[in-house]
Amino acid sequence: MLAWAVRISSVLAFLGVASLSLWVAGLPAGVPLPVPGLVTTAWTVVGLVWLRVLVLWIWWSDDRYYWMPHRTGTRPVSLTKEARGQRQGPGFLRRLAAYGYEGVPWVYLRLAAVWLLMLVAIAALNTLGESHGSQHIRSLVQAGAAYSSATVAEATDITEERNDEGEVTGHHATLTLALPNGSRIRSQGAHTDTRPKQGDRVQTLWAPTATELGGVVAEREDLRLYVDRGWGLTLSGTAVVALPLLLVLACMLPTAIAAEADSLQEQAWSPIAQTVHATVVTSVVLAAMPYLSGTFSDGALVLGAAMVGLLALYVAMPIRALMS
Repeated sequence: MLAWAVRISSVLAFLGVASLSLWVAGLPAGVPLPVPGLVTTAWTVVGLVWLRVLVLWIWWSDDRYYWMPHRTGTRPVSLTKEARGQRQGPGFLRRLAAYGYEGVPWVYLRLAAVWLLMLVAIAALNTLGESHGSQHIRSLVQAGAAYSSATVAEATDITEERNDEGEVTGHHATLTLALPNGSRIRSQGAHTDTRPKQGDRVQTLWAPTATELGGVVAEREDLRLYVDRGWGLTLSGTAVVALPLLLVLACMLPTAIAAEADSLQEQAWSPIAQTVHATVVTSVVLAAMPYLSGTFSDGALVLGAAMVGLLALYVAMPIRALMS
């Protein structure tokens, strides 16, 4: 039955988006990408979202399924008639499938779940925006990066970093570092707060199996994040949901209540509205794909636009339902 096909595809799409969003939102801030499996999961999500849209369009174009949920209770009239000249009503199972989950509490519960998922997705996008490292760092991580103390054996090419008032705020230099295992590496572009000199102790990110890659020294950055690949929600990922949450409570929720459950239900079963929804979700995944695959360049303008677009979609949905 197409009613259950729509519902099952909806659940699968929801679980797919939730899995991807929670996975990405739990990446340690600053962890280099790609992470194995993310790209495959992302494309699976796109397929599941469009599967639901496809099933909705099949239902919409097939007059035999006139009994599906619809706010006006009408469907396009078939040009064919039954032998008695009247159309047979749906059986008990079809009525149960069509109307068993369309009550007001169910509609608002489903809407709340979708909004919660939207907030998690925005947190995930923000985490992605902070997860990229330089190509040098990604190379170190792929070679099995380690984070340890090192002793400055030589400091050359020292330059000062100054603020707008001309005050010295840091130093950049090329350092030769002596590591605990006795090997030496070079760190070009090392950043330290004080002027580096021989004998100083610094923290460096390096690869024990690929010392030729050198090391990274950045005293104002927690380089341990590039070694820790464990999952766990980060403040940087969750704090950004404050504004979307405020919009949900102050704008979207009152609008959805004013729109009434019937209008929201009709929108949820509208193939046109859901095609727009799937298009936005696909656009967000495409914007995130360079980050998920680790092929991005510096800058997160497109990713930021995707976050704004996702939020705009969910702000517009209850407004559209109110106007219908």
